[in-house]
Order: sequence, then C-alpha cells, then structure tokens
Amino acid sequence: MMFFNNKFSGIDFRENKLTFASIKMEKGLPVLQQLLVSDLEQPLIQGGRVSEQANIQSVLRDYVKGKGGAKQAHLAIPTQHTLVRKISSLPDLEEKELGRLLQFQIGDSILLPFDNPIYDFVKIGSLAAQRKLDNDDTLSVDDLSSNIQEELLGARSEILFFATSRELTEDLIKVCEQGEVKPLSAEIRALALKRLINFVHSSWLTQTEMVVEVSKESIDLHIFKDELILFSRTMPINQNVYFDTLQNESAVEKSDETLWIEDEMNELILNETKENQAHQAAEEIAAVQTANMEEAFQLNAYVSDLVNEVEKAQNFFRYSLGERQSEFTRIIVTGEYTSRIFDLFSSQMPTHVCRIDYEAVLNQGFAQEQLLDTCSVAIGLAMRGHEKAKKR
Repeated sequence: MMFFNNKFSGIDFRENKLTFASIKMEKGLPVLQQLLVSDLEQPLIQGGRVSEQANIQSVLRDYVKGKGGAKQAHLAIPTQHTLVRKISSLPDLEEKELGRLLQFQIGDSILLPFDNPIYDFVKIGSLAAQRKLDNDDTLSVDDLSSNIQEELLGARSEILFFATSRELTEDLIKVCEQGEVKPLSAEIRALALKRLINFVHSSWLTQTEMVVEVSKESIDLHIFKDELILFSRTMPINQNVYFDTLQNESAVEKSDETLWIEDEMNELILNETKENQAHQAAEEIAAVQTANMEEAFQLNAYVSDLVNEVEKAQNFFRYSLGERQSEFTRIIVTGEYTSRIFDLFSSQMPTHVCRIDYEAVLNQGFAQEQLLDTCSVAIGLAMRGHEKAKKR
C-alpha cells in the first residue's frame, strides 16, 4: 500500500543564507511545521553560478535528516537573477501561438540579461488599436506616427513575461538533488509571497499594492496590481553604511543611535581575575561585542534609504509602466528586519503600511514566531504543496 506524502518544504536561496519552511497539508489546508535559517560563510552565487556547492549540499542534508525537514521541496530563485516584464508589443494571439512567437522574439526585440534564459509568460489581456479622429487638429506629428503604427500592428496581446538564467536554475536543482532534496519546482520569490498573502489575507493584493522585503543584505520590492505581479527588483545593501564595527572603537562617534555597553565590558574584565576564569571572560566579552554590533545598527539611515527606494519604485511604476492613475492602497512589510524598522518606516509613509498575520497557517503553541517574517518566502513556497511547475 502506498502512502501519499503530504509534507513539503520551501527553500529560499538568499545571498548569504538559506531559509527553510516545512508545511504539512491537512485536509487540503497548510499547517506550518517548522522553520530554519542557515547562514552561509560565502556568497551563494558568484558570477551567475552557485558557488561552494559542497557546503550547501551539507546544509541541505542536515535539514532533511538532522532537522526533520520534508524532502520534497519548492525553490525560490533570488530576485536579482530574475526578470518580470509586462509586454504589449506582440499581436493578439492565443497563448500557444504566442509561445511560438516568443521563441523568435527573445534575443531580438526582447533583450534579456541572461545568455541562456528559462522563461514563461501568461496572457493577461488584449489591447485594441486606438485610432483617433482624422479631423482632430490637435494631433501632433508624434501622435499621428503612433496612430499609424498602432493601425499597422492591429490588436495586441498584453502578457506578463518571466525569465531567469538556465545555468543558475540548473545549479540550484543539482545542488538540491545532491543534498538529498527532491526539487518539485522553482519560481520567483514574489509569487511565493503572493501565495502566502492570498491565503492569510484574501482581500489584499486586489488593488495596487507593494510588498517590501527588508533584510541585512538586500531590500526586495514587488508591486502587484489586481493580484498580478508587475514589478520586482532588488536593492543591494551596503552594510558598512548601516553598521558600526568594533574594530576601532575609539574612532566611532558615540550617539543615542549607537549604543555601547562599556561599563559591563570593563566590569567583566575586572571581576574575572582568576586564571581558570579567563576563558569564560573572553567568551562573555565577545558576546557583548556581538550584541553591541547589533545595537549599532543605523536605523534612521536604513529607513531613509528604504523610503527613497520605495518612492523611486512607485514613480517608475507610474510613469515608465504607464500606470499614472494607480494609487497604492497598502505597503506590506516582511523579511528579517520587519520588527526593527516597521514603526519608523510606517511613520514616514503616506500609504498604509502593514504586516502579515500568519495565524491561519499556525497550530496553537507554534514556538518559532520570531522567524516567521524571515522565512515568509519559504513558507509561501512550501504552501505550493502538490502543485508542480507548468512546463511549456
């Protein structure tokens, strides 16, 4: 007798860490089992390829065997290695014919940052050619030229186009398989977040909304309109700007935002005079230094840059993607720095700012609530369950 496996993992590949979520499907509903964050000593991707594969394989094996994670997994491709674009230059055809046409357009009229891309698309509508009245004296030369071009093109398809690097995707699949994980699908991070948000907040993402992921190494910005992802971009973080180091403490200006606990450190040194306690004192001092590094986080600088990036993304969406009439209903914040920046960020934004409520996927007594925002993408991936990637 065969038993149907109803436990799935989501694995989010980040620049310097992997996050994991395990979901059990109970009567068709997802229930979160456990979360895990594994920091990497070296960047995950270098030169567009997965580096340090042996180390990542070891992390994956430990997750499946030692940490009890589900072997069947859905993967996320880092946002900086994916492309999301709305295209409205192709003729109004059925998806099957559009798929054939795209094969000839890629690399020609549709330029991609990947030499050997994997791509997919979905048709979201049709655009009819709009011809203005011939006796309209107000038409400029550009307007007339545009009208002629539209009449030549005729009705057009409106599609959402997704692409990523084939080599990188194959690397991720390979490292999973050699790490004893069975990959079921790979998708962009924004779609995993959409799956999670749609389940726990069914009324969200139905208008024009932004999802902001905040972390130590990057900020991801995703814009949705009518539940469709129209924009997705990563802003790398220069950590030296937002963190003070303790390597040259005397050179660091002390302020209300940069907290130091020198008294506690000195007291540790003075009290631990016995030779057999020296090692313990060194460990405690190192722990205080680590805590100080966290407290030295420059919150105002980080949030100021975050606000600027959000405003730039909104302006690009309005004026470069032709959405001038769109007003943002809400900004949803997630990621490992959510609790740290939420209040200050909310106070500086005119748009309503909110957080994800995970209660609908939690059993009573779930003990890892502090990791929920850090692992939100992995949770959305694992919720994919038995669904497999659609292939063209």
